[in-house]
Amino acid sequence: MTSIGKEYLTMLREWAEAMRPYLFTPADRPDLTYYGDGTNGWGTQTNQKALAALAALATLPGGEPKWIPTALAMLRYSLESHLVGSYHLSDGEDMKWGHTWISPLGVERMMFGVDLLLPYMTEDDRALLRRMLISEADWHLTDWPVRAGLVDWNFPESNMWNGALLLRTASLYPDCPNAAAYVDRGTDFLVNAVSVPSTSQEKTVYEGKTAAERFVGANFFESYATDHHHYMNVGYMVITLSNASMLYFHYRTRGLPVPPVLLHNLERLWQLVKSFLYEDGRLLRIGGDTRIRYCYCQDYLLQTLNMAADLWGEETDGWERGWIGQLMKERTYNGDGSFLSRRAEIFVERSPLYYTRLESDRASCIAFSAVHRHLFSDFAEPAGRREIPPLTVWSDAYHGSYLVREPGRYAAFTWRGAEGPSALCLPPEDSSLAEWKLNLTGAVTGNGSEENANMLSFGGRSFIGGFLTWGSYVSHTRGLLEEQIREEDTVRTQLVCAALPDGKTMIVMQYARAVKNCHITSASPLHLNIPNDVFNGFSRTYTESEGRVTVDGRMTVIPAYGGRLKILRPPYRQIGIRASQWVYPTRGFLHADEISMDPIETPVFLAAGQIAFDIGAAVTLSRGGFAAGSAIRAVRDGTHPLLRGVTYTADDGTAYTVLANFGETDAEAVIGGRAVTVPAGAGEIFW
Repeated sequence: MTSIGKEYLTMLREWAEAMRPYLFTPADRPDLTYYGDGTNGWGTQTNQKALAALAALATLPGGEPKWIPTALAMLRYSLESHLVGSYHLSDGEDMKWGHTWISPLGVERMMFGVDLLLPYMTEDDRALLRRMLISEADWHLTDWPVRAGLVDWNFPESNMWNGALLLRTASLYPDCPNAAAYVDRGTDFLVNAVSVPSTSQEKTVYEGKTAAERFVGANFFESYATDHHHYMNVGYMVITLSNASMLYFHYRTRGLPVPPVLLHNLERLWQLVKSFLYEDGRLLRIGGDTRIRYCYCQDYLLQTLNMAADLWGEETDGWERGWIGQLMKERTYNGDGSFLSRRAEIFVERSPLYYTRLESDRASCIAFSAVHRHLFSDFAEPAGRREIPPLTVWSDAYHGSYLVREPGRYAAFTWRGAEGPSALCLPPEDSSLAEWKLNLTGAVTGNGSEENANMLSFGGRSFIGGFLTWGSYVSHTRGLLEEQIREEDTVRTQLVCAALPDGKTMIVMQYARAVKNCHITSASPLHLNIPNDVFNGFSRTYTESEGRVTVDGRMTVIPAYGGRLKILRPPYRQIGIRASQWVYPTRGFLHADEISMDPIETPVFLAAGQIAFDIGAAVTLSRGGFAAGSAIRAVRDGTHPLLRGVTYTADDGTAYTVLANFGETDAEAVIGGRAVTVPAGAGEIFW
């Protein structure tokens, strides 16, 4: 067992003790045990993931065999509560699981642990496992369609896990009557997992048919962006790859050839995911996240890293060791062997189902890596090593997404994000500075219990070393106390954002006006999130000088016009999950300071058309902060009252000018002796 594997085993050992209060045995079936609440849906998957993690702890060298009986009892609960079993789930005597679009997911995630338990299973256990898998495969063979969609509804990961279940079952039971049909139907699912529009023309043959013949529709754009859950979702790119990894290692552990269809477009998708990785293994989620930071999709990156190491020869140890470092910080903070008991304390109190779901995600993922690192000697095949280079510039038109990845800066912008648009200008060596909720795009809070940023329009372009983008959105508040009105639009924000080709600087200009007579509770112009939580040791150093603010000597914020900087420090974790943020607004899962410019901190009335904020600023990265040779100034043209501009002189003497036309007509102006035309609502850059 290698050092990484040993660290995973140590975590699993302590987690297993911490999970005991969530283990239950039905009074009428003492041979069964479940983890969590034992219900359908997440409850079933939670138990399945946990039993796989316990199986790894119990059977790996240096593990604890005492957990084998518990893992077996949990497996038996899963099998017996399926539609083919003799028992039921905890939420009712008539409630069983199975035969749904998502039922294969928990099965796929538990099967590496089931493989470890096979030597300890009875013939009855094996027979019931076979019946369950064949039952699921038969249902997905005829009763569930292959689905696809670029927007609105999107099915990459479910196609992957449904296809994986079919191929896995055919591989395990080649004697079953429908084995050949499973392979054929499973191939349809897999072709349409990482499918892009050009797959409709692809001539590669899989099981006797071309990809084009099997094509139902694209689930990824040609850029390999995916609109899962209605936003630019880096996390579900990872989830799709992780499910491919589970089937990939099914074949590898048996010494069987991996079906080529499983690898369909995986390398291109991995290259993009790799481009969104911090040096310490944290995902750079340029489209944001609707769920808990540092969890779920981040956990399942481990399976993806394992496959990348074994399949393509990628060197992934640094990412895994970085992730171990993140886990250790939080585990030390908890002090009880759990992964999330303090940061997710509201789940402990109010949703043990969600809490155990997250705990089992993390436990099963590190167990998966420990198992396959052991079986494949840490994927050490030096002769086969090669590097798939990350992308340095990437964009996706539908989401208005831009990425520039450089040695000293990750710069990104996305308009169709999880919680609204967001901009990122971050140092690659410190992922703890990354938080995307309306980052650098301004934030307005209305009188309701839920806030949304509704997109109006956007545009932009990439260029060597940077990008320029512009657009607008309306702040929308829902859940008002009034009986006659429950929701309303409040403020329209226009902005222009430019990642300068100096390798370290971003310019942001924001202009916000009330769309009607309205009342708002707060507004945070600029709105640069600076996470300040367990992952950075609850400590940030802010140095203020000449109106600028430098964060930890790595990032400096420089106002150009519109107000003075102010550091806001909410006394609670304000970064929650979107689905319940308005229910528990002060009990989120990550704390962030906010750097704002003349924020509105108390409720105010705004008249229709009244300016809420009008600001411009720069964020620049460097060790030691703002370079002495740099300078920034506002640009104005008196003939165009809504033309804004910032000129930033980099430390090499290059002067960059970014213009924003917040008016409704094109603006023609002479700036610094240069004639320029800026279309209505758009931006321009020159140097």
